[in-house]
Amino acid sequence: MTALPMKKLILVADHSDVRISAMLNGHELTFVRTLDEARSTLAGRNFDLIVIGVHFDESRMFDLLRHVRWQERHRATPVVCLLSAAFTRHAIAAEGLEIAVKALGGTAYLDLKGMSDSAARGVIDELLGV
Repeated sequence: MTALPMKKLILVADHSDVRISAMLNGHELTFVRTLDEARSTLAGRNFDLIVIGVHFDESRMFDLLRHVRWQERHRATPVVCLLSAAFTRHAIAAEGLEIAVKALGGTAYLDLKGMSDSAARGVIDELLGV
């Protein structure tokens, strides 16, 4: 009999949870809508992965990414920043976002506009080691 993979605890900081919930099905998801809520949640818990949407809390993705990387307890936690398919983007802007995410210590940047859910899930599963 094959053992089922362990559920991982994932913090999701994004305005829209429908597609992300489907992509991360099988894991325990904690959604936050504001930077203050994210800080409070992170203060009390460790997560296996943090997912931050570009437009989280009126485009405060970088603020949350900096906060995560400044906290000793979360420095090793993988952080995935993503751009939802619902938003239009320019290729140069997307490249700039990816560079900024990496410069601030993000683990990965995913542009969901041109990516299938299974491809995004594959990247996330690899980061989680499942």
